Amino acid sequence: MKKRPSDYEVILRKLRQRFDPRGFRNSLGELVDRGLVAAGWQSEQLDGRGKVLHISDTPSGIYSYLSRLLKRVNPSVVVHTGDLADDIKLELYPGEHERYRAAAKKLLDILQAPHRTVVITLGNHDEKALLPCPAPGCVVCEGAREMTFMGEPFCVSHYAEGLSEHPARYNLYGHCADTPSYEDEEGRCFLNGLEWIRLIDPHSGEIWHMKYPGGTNNARKMCARNLRS
Repeated sequence: MKKRPSDYEVILRKLRQRFDPRGFRNSLGELVDRGLVAAGWQSEQLDGRGKVLHISDTPSGIYSYLSRLLKRVNPSVVVHTGDLADDIKLELYPGEHERYRAAAKKLLDILQAPHRTVVITLGNHDEKALLPCPAPGCVVCEGAREMTFMGEPFCVSHYAEGLSEHPARYNLYGHCADTPSYEDEEGRCFLNGLEWIRLIDPHSGEIWHMKYPGGTNNARKMCARNLRS
């Protein structure tokens, strides 16, 4: 018959587990990670398989944050609803072509990954001719586009106005904060990518909201331009 451990042995075992250097390092790592997430320097760690990540109007200063986020979440689909380098306002300053070209290449390198679909809808500060040749699995759209991800209908556009004629279950846009996200009477979601980085599960309907890093709106020059990007 197996001998039952004494109370002393049980206490000793628990103390060893608590003060095990490996366990201590793991606990410390988890604590640091939670602190970085709370401070806005790190994204949450979520399972992005079978899900759609939506971002929009991204200034080049947050590219490194997006790179870390994509590694931690690894979504099956990324939808960017325009203004890839939103601190480089091509519509206002067309002489910034080379800066925009370099920034757009850097962002596309971050977004693209094997077995991932990337959809980009061009914004008013984008220029298709300046984009690098996209990798397989990357689609660049001009205007609104209806698409299907994981069997569910999506409509994507830089402008909210482009989604009103044929709305889908999920309607993704950016450009302007004047049209906040909402859900209509038929349960269709209209999601503004300026507000949050969102991870959408088309099967369950669950949506996770993740903050953009601090200073993103200032880099977008939203305040200076009447909340327009």
